[in-house]
Amino acid sequence: MKALLNIKKIDMVMHLRDMGGILFGSAVGGLGLSLFLIPFKASPGGAAGIAQIFYYFFNIPAGLLMLLINIPLFIIGIIIFGKMFGIKTLWGIFTLSFFTDLFASERFTGAGFLKDFIFKINDQSVSFTNEIFLAVVAGGILLGVGVGFVIKFNGSTGGSDIPALLLRKYFGLTVGTSYLIIDTFVIFGVGILFKDPNLILWGFISLYITTKGTDFIVEGMSYTKELFIISSKSDEIREFIINELDRGCTLLRGEGGYTGDEKDVIYLALHTRELPKVKGAVKNIDPLAFIVVNDAYEVMGDFRR
Repeated sequence: MKALLNIKKIDMVMHLRDMGGILFGSAVGGLGLSLFLIPFKASPGGAAGIAQIFYYFFNIPAGLLMLLINIPLFIIGIIIFGKMFGIKTLWGIFTLSFFTDLFASERFTGAGFLKDFIFKINDQSVSFTNEIFLAVVAGGILLGVGVGFVIKFNGSTGGSDIPALLLRKYFGLTVGTSYLIIDTFVIFGVGILFKDPNLILWGFISLYITTKGTDFIVEGMSYTKELFIISSKSDEIREFIINELDRGCTLLRGEGGYTGDEKDVIYLALHTRELPKVKGAVKNIDPLAFIVVNDAYEVMGDFRR
Protein backbone atom coordinates (compact mmCIF):
# COMPACT_ATOMS: atom_id res chain seq x y z
CA MET A 1 0.00 0.00 0.00
CA LYS A 2 2.80 2.40 0.92
CA ALA A 3 4.63 1.56 -2.31
CA LEU A 4 1.45 2.28 -4.30
CA LEU A 5 1.08 5.67 -2.61
CA ASN A 6 4.72 6.48 -3.40
CA ILE A 7 4.15 5.62 -7.06
CA LYS A 8 1.07 7.85 -7.18
CA LYS A 9 3.05 10.66 -5.51
CA ILE A 10 5.82 10.32 -8.11
CA ASP A 11 3.23 10.33 -10.91
CA MET A 12 1.68 13.51 -9.50
CA VAL A 13 5.08 15.21 -9.30
CA MET A 14 5.81 14.21 -12.91
CA HIS A 15 2.43 15.55 -14.08
CA LEU A 16 2.99 18.84 -12.25
CA ARG A 17 6.48 19.07 -13.74
CA ASP A 18 5.02 18.54 -17.21
CA MET A 19 2.33 21.18 -16.66
CA GLY A 20 4.99 23.65 -15.49
CA GLY A 21 7.20 22.89 -18.48
CA ILE A 22 4.28 23.37 -20.87
CA LEU A 23 3.42 26.66 -19.14
CA PHE A 24 7.00 27.91 -19.57
CA GLY A 25 7.16 26.80 -23.20
CA SER A 26 3.85 28.48 -23.99
CA ALA A 27 5.07 31.73 -22.42
CA VAL A 28 8.23 31.71 -24.56
CA GLY A 29 6.29 30.78 -27.70
CA GLY A 30 3.61 33.38 -27.01
CA LEU A 31 6.28 36.07 -26.69
CA GLY A 32 7.72 35.10 -30.07
CA LEU A 33 4.32 35.23 -31.74
CA SER A 34 2.84 38.37 -30.21
CA LEU A 35 5.86 40.69 -30.22
CA PHE A 36 7.89 39.46 -33.19
CA LEU A 37 6.08 37.34 -35.78
CA ILE A 38 2.45 38.52 -35.81
CA PRO A 39 3.33 42.27 -35.97
CA PHE A 40 5.14 41.56 -39.26
CA LYS A 41 2.56 39.00 -40.51
CA ALA A 42 5.30 36.35 -40.54
CA SER A 43 3.79 33.52 -38.46
CA PRO A 44 4.99 30.12 -39.71
CA GLY A 45 1.66 28.58 -40.74
CA GLY A 46 -0.65 26.60 -38.48
CA ALA A 47 -3.34 28.10 -36.26
CA ALA A 48 -1.17 31.18 -35.56
CA GLY A 49 -0.90 31.90 -39.29
CA ILE A 50 -4.67 31.67 -39.73
CA ALA A 51 -5.26 33.72 -36.58
CA GLN A 52 -3.08 36.59 -37.78
CA ILE A 53 -5.21 36.86 -40.95
CA PHE A 54 -8.41 37.35 -38.96
CA TYR A 55 -6.57 39.56 -36.49
CA TYR A 56 -5.63 42.10 -39.15
CA PHE A 57 -8.91 41.95 -41.08
CA PHE A 58 -11.33 41.89 -38.13
CA ASN A 59 -9.19 43.12 -35.20
CA ILE A 60 -9.94 40.03 -33.09
CA PRO A 61 -7.15 39.09 -30.61
CA ALA A 62 -4.86 36.50 -32.19
CA GLY A 63 -4.63 34.36 -29.05
CA LEU A 64 -8.43 34.14 -28.78
CA LEU A 65 -8.63 33.14 -32.44
CA MET A 66 -6.00 30.44 -31.92
CA LEU A 67 -8.10 29.08 -29.07
CA LEU A 68 -11.28 29.14 -31.18
CA ILE A 69 -9.48 27.35 -34.02
CA ASN A 70 -7.85 24.74 -31.81
CA ILE A 71 -10.78 23.74 -29.57
CA PRO A 72 -12.86 22.17 -32.40
CA LEU A 73 -9.73 20.42 -33.67
CA PHE A 74 -9.06 19.17 -30.15
CA ILE A 75 -12.59 17.74 -29.91
CA ILE A 76 -12.20 16.05 -33.30
CA GLY A 77 -8.87 14.64 -32.13
CA ILE A 78 -10.48 13.22 -28.98
CA ILE A 79 -13.27 11.60 -31.04
CA ILE A 80 -10.96 10.09 -33.65
CA PHE A 81 -7.73 9.42 -31.78
CA GLY A 82 -8.99 8.94 -28.24
CA LYS A 83 -7.13 9.77 -25.03
CA MET A 84 -3.82 10.62 -26.71
CA PHE A 85 -5.19 14.17 -26.93
CA GLY A 86 -5.58 14.62 -23.19
CA ILE A 87 -5.41 17.35 -20.62
CA LYS A 88 -1.83 18.34 -21.48
CA THR A 89 -2.80 19.13 -25.08
CA LEU A 90 -5.70 21.26 -23.86
CA TRP A 91 -3.36 22.95 -21.36
CA GLY A 92 -0.84 23.70 -24.13
CA ILE A 93 -3.54 25.13 -26.41
CA PHE A 94 -4.97 27.34 -23.66
CA THR A 95 -1.68 28.65 -22.27
CA LEU A 96 -0.18 29.51 -25.68
CA SER A 97 -3.35 31.40 -26.61
CA PHE A 98 -3.34 33.18 -23.24
CA PHE A 99 0.28 34.32 -23.41
CA THR A 100 -0.04 35.39 -27.05
CA ASP A 101 -2.75 37.88 -26.09
CA LEU A 102 -1.15 38.82 -22.76
CA PHE A 103 2.16 39.88 -24.30
CA ALA A 104 0.38 41.80 -27.07
CA SER A 105 -1.73 43.77 -24.59
CA GLU A 106 -0.96 47.38 -23.70
CA ARG A 107 -0.92 46.33 -20.04
CA PHE A 108 2.26 44.37 -20.79
CA THR A 109 3.95 46.46 -23.50
CA GLY A 110 3.25 49.73 -21.67
CA ALA A 111 4.49 48.52 -18.32
CA GLY A 112 7.52 50.17 -16.69
CA PHE A 113 10.75 50.15 -18.65
CA LEU A 114 9.34 47.92 -21.42
CA LYS A 115 7.59 50.83 -23.12
CA ASP A 116 10.99 52.34 -23.93
CA PHE A 117 11.89 49.28 -26.03
CA ILE A 118 8.65 48.99 -27.99
CA PHE A 119 8.26 49.98 -31.66
CA LYS A 120 4.87 50.62 -33.23
CA ILE A 121 4.73 48.51 -36.40
CA ASN A 122 1.19 49.32 -37.54
CA ASP A 123 -2.14 50.51 -36.12
CA GLN A 124 -2.72 47.14 -34.45
CA SER A 125 0.69 45.80 -33.42
CA VAL A 126 3.93 46.67 -31.64
CA SER A 127 7.24 44.82 -31.48
CA PHE A 128 10.61 44.81 -29.75
CA THR A 129 12.22 45.57 -33.14
CA ASN A 130 11.32 47.54 -36.25
CA GLU A 131 13.35 45.27 -38.55
CA ILE A 132 11.49 42.36 -40.11
CA PHE A 133 14.66 40.25 -40.42
CA LEU A 134 15.37 40.51 -36.68
CA ALA A 135 11.72 39.87 -35.91
CA VAL A 136 11.59 36.70 -38.02
CA VAL A 137 14.84 35.34 -36.56
CA ALA A 138 14.07 36.20 -32.93
CA GLY A 139 10.41 35.24 -33.21
CA GLY A 140 11.22 31.96 -34.95
CA ILE A 141 13.77 31.04 -32.28
CA LEU A 142 11.42 31.93 -29.42
CA LEU A 143 8.46 30.10 -30.94
CA GLY A 144 10.61 27.07 -31.78
CA VAL A 145 12.12 26.91 -28.30
CA GLY A 146 8.69 27.37 -26.73
CA VAL A 147 7.03 24.64 -28.77
CA GLY A 148 10.06 22.44 -28.12
CA PHE A 149 9.56 22.74 -24.35
CA VAL A 150 5.85 21.98 -24.72
CA ILE A 151 6.62 18.81 -26.69
CA LYS A 152 9.50 17.85 -24.38
CA PHE A 153 7.08 17.92 -21.45
CA ASN A 154 4.57 15.70 -23.27
CA GLY A 155 2.23 18.45 -24.42
CA SER A 156 1.02 19.93 -27.69
CA THR A 157 -0.02 23.40 -28.83
CA GLY A 158 -2.58 22.12 -31.33
CA GLY A 159 -2.15 24.06 -34.55
CA SER A 160 -1.17 21.76 -37.39
CA ASP A 161 -0.78 18.69 -35.15
CA ILE A 162 -4.31 17.33 -35.42
CA PRO A 163 -4.90 18.09 -39.14
CA ALA A 164 -1.52 16.48 -39.87
CA LEU A 165 -2.54 13.32 -38.01
CA LEU A 166 -5.87 13.30 -39.86
CA LEU A 167 -4.07 13.47 -43.22
CA ARG A 168 -1.85 10.61 -42.12
CA LYS A 169 -4.82 8.52 -40.99
CA TYR A 170 -7.07 9.02 -44.03
CA PHE A 171 -4.62 9.70 -46.87
CA GLY A 172 -1.56 7.73 -45.79
CA LEU A 173 0.76 10.77 -45.76
CA THR A 174 3.66 11.00 -43.35
CA VAL A 175 3.29 13.50 -40.50
CA GLY A 176 6.20 15.57 -41.85
CA THR A 177 4.61 15.81 -45.32
CA SER A 178 1.25 16.66 -43.75
CA TYR A 179 2.78 19.51 -41.73
CA LEU A 180 4.47 20.86 -44.87
CA ILE A 181 1.22 20.79 -46.88
CA ILE A 182 -0.83 22.52 -44.18
CA ASP A 183 1.75 25.19 -43.35
CA THR A 184 2.42 25.85 -47.05
CA PHE A 185 -1.27 26.54 -47.68
CA VAL A 186 -1.43 28.91 -44.71
CA ILE A 187 1.77 30.78 -45.62
CA PHE A 188 0.68 31.21 -49.25
CA GLY A 189 -2.75 32.30 -48.01
CA VAL A 190 -1.15 35.03 -45.89
CA GLY A 191 0.89 36.31 -48.85
CA ILE A 192 -2.12 36.31 -51.18
CA LEU A 193 -4.63 37.89 -48.78
CA PHE A 194 -2.21 40.65 -47.74
CA LYS A 195 -1.07 41.06 -51.36
CA ASP A 196 2.59 40.83 -50.40
CA PRO A 197 4.69 37.99 -51.90
CA ASN A 198 7.53 38.85 -49.51
CA LEU A 199 5.40 37.51 -46.67
CA ILE A 200 5.51 34.07 -48.29
CA LEU A 201 9.31 34.08 -48.15
CA TRP A 202 9.39 35.41 -44.60
CA GLY A 203 6.80 32.82 -43.59
CA PHE A 204 8.94 29.94 -44.86
CA ILE A 205 12.05 31.40 -43.21
CA SER A 206 10.25 31.65 -39.86
CA LEU A 207 8.91 28.11 -40.36
CA TYR A 208 12.44 26.80 -40.92
CA ILE A 209 13.86 28.61 -37.89
CA THR A 210 10.95 27.51 -35.71
CA THR A 211 11.39 23.88 -36.77
CA LYS A 212 15.11 23.95 -36.01
CA GLY A 213 14.49 25.58 -32.63
CA THR A 214 11.95 22.89 -31.75
CA ASP A 215 14.30 20.10 -32.83
CA PHE A 216 17.13 21.58 -30.75
CA ILE A 217 15.06 21.58 -27.56
CA VAL A 218 13.43 18.19 -28.12
CA GLU A 219 16.49 16.31 -29.37
CA GLY A 220 19.32 18.40 -27.92
CA MET A 221 22.71 19.07 -29.43
CA SER A 222 24.50 15.86 -30.26
CA TYR A 223 27.93 15.65 -28.64
CA THR A 224 27.96 11.88 -29.00
CA LYS A 225 28.53 9.77 -32.10
CA GLU A 226 27.83 6.12 -32.76
CA LEU A 227 30.07 4.17 -35.12
CA PHE A 228 29.62 0.98 -37.09
CA ILE A 229 32.95 -0.35 -38.38
CA ILE A 230 33.15 -3.31 -40.76
CA SER A 231 36.67 -4.62 -41.30
CA SER A 232 38.62 -7.83 -41.85
CA LYS A 233 41.00 -6.57 -39.15
CA SER A 234 38.38 -6.18 -36.44
CA ASP A 235 40.66 -7.62 -33.72
CA GLU A 236 43.30 -4.90 -34.21
CA ILE A 237 40.66 -2.17 -34.32
CA ARG A 238 39.01 -3.54 -31.18
CA GLU A 239 42.35 -3.53 -29.34
CA PHE A 240 42.92 0.10 -30.33
CA ILE A 241 39.47 1.10 -29.05
CA ILE A 242 39.93 -0.68 -25.73
CA ASN A 243 43.62 0.05 -25.05
CA GLU A 244 44.28 3.40 -26.74
CA LEU A 245 40.87 5.05 -26.64
CA ASP A 246 39.85 3.48 -23.34
CA ARG A 247 36.37 2.79 -24.66
CA GLY A 248 34.20 -0.29 -24.70
CA CYS A 249 32.68 -1.66 -27.87
CA THR A 250 30.37 -4.43 -29.05
CA LEU A 251 31.13 -7.05 -31.69
CA LEU A 252 28.24 -8.00 -33.95
CA ARG A 253 28.32 -10.92 -36.34
CA GLY A 254 27.43 -9.97 -39.89
CA GLU A 255 27.38 -11.47 -43.33
CA GLY A 256 28.30 -9.78 -46.60
CA GLY A 257 25.18 -9.35 -48.70
CA TYR A 258 27.06 -9.87 -51.96
CA THR A 259 29.87 -12.26 -51.01
CA GLY A 260 28.15 -14.15 -48.22
CA ASP A 261 31.36 -13.95 -46.18
CA GLU A 262 31.11 -13.66 -42.40
CA LYS A 263 32.22 -10.29 -41.05
CA ASP A 264 32.67 -8.69 -37.65
CA VAL A 265 30.83 -5.41 -37.13
CA ILE A 266 32.21 -3.19 -34.35
CA TYR A 267 29.73 -0.88 -32.68
CA LEU A 268 30.71 1.89 -30.24
CA ALA A 269 29.60 5.24 -28.87
CA LEU A 270 32.09 8.05 -28.26
CA HIS A 271 32.42 11.80 -27.81
CA THR A 272 32.54 13.92 -30.97
CA ARG A 273 36.08 15.11 -30.20
CA GLU A 274 37.32 11.49 -30.30
CA LEU A 275 35.94 10.84 -33.77
CA PRO A 276 38.93 12.07 -35.85
CA LYS A 277 41.33 9.93 -33.79
CA VAL A 278 39.24 6.79 -34.33
CA LYS A 279 38.74 7.39 -38.04
CA GLY A 280 42.46 7.99 -38.54
CA ALA A 281 43.44 4.88 -36.58
CA VAL A 282 40.93 2.67 -38.41
CA LYS A 283 42.16 3.87 -41.79
CA ASN A 284 45.77 3.18 -40.77
CA ILE A 285 44.89 -0.34 -39.63
CA ASP A 286 42.60 -1.14 -42.57
CA PRO A 287 42.32 1.33 -45.47
CA LEU A 288 39.40 -0.72 -46.82
CA ALA A 289 37.37 -0.55 -43.61
CA PHE A 290 33.74 0.51 -43.97
CA ILE A 291 32.69 3.14 -41.39
CA VAL A 292 29.23 4.56 -40.69
CA VAL A 293 28.89 7.54 -38.31
CA ASN A 294 25.57 8.64 -36.78
CA ASP A 295 24.50 11.26 -34.26
CA ALA A 296 23.46 9.85 -30.87
CA TYR A 297 21.25 12.32 -29.02
CA GLU A 298 21.05 10.32 -25.82
CA VAL A 299 23.18 7.55 -24.34
CA MET A 300 22.05 5.77 -21.18
CA GLY A 301 23.97 3.31 -19.06
CA ASP A 302 27.68 3.09 -18.27
CA PHE A 303 29.03 5.65 -20.73
CA ARG A 304 31.91 8.07 -20.10
CA ARG A 305 31.15 11.44 -21.68
